[in-house]
Amino acid sequence: MAELHPPIVHFAIALTIIGVIFELLGFALKRESLKHAAFWTFIVGVLAVWGAMFSGEAAEEVVEKFIEGTNVEKVFEPHEELGKFLPWIFTGLGLFRVYLYVKENSKLMIIYLIAAFIGIGLIGYQGRLGGKMVYEYGVGVKPLMGKSPVIHSSEEDED
Repeated sequence: MAELHPPIVHFAIALTIIGVIFELLGFALKRESLKHAAFWTFIVGVLAVWGAMFSGEAAEEVVEKFIEGTNVEKVFEPHEELGKFLPWIFTGLGLFRVYLYVKENSKLMIIYLIAAFIGIGLIGYQGRLGGKMVYEYGVGVKPLMGKSPVIHSSEEDED
């Protein structure tokens, strides 16, 4: 399950952000098709956020022993804590959106959009922390250096 964390996380980030953008456009342009797309995109995104949390817990078990006592812990701890909190935030936003799907209310939609933008800001920060762990500290990355590069001859490429 740990190896599924990166792709699930990318779906969670993309679907929630795109869902909120569609929502804003649907609200501003009064386009039902965009509102409908926003609803389903965001709801699937909420499910992906839960998947990211569960796969993140599995990934934590794999990397925890390697990062203990290192500088990575300073990034890992807030990433982990936010990761436990985000599914609940997005579940609340999702339930709020379901309510608005059933009972349209422009004033509540504005409140929802503000809350949703805060939510995607948090998920963006969460992604930044995860990216920092991978790209600055190499957490979860198999070493590449020291291996011989793979060289393909031009004859093999012609097939």
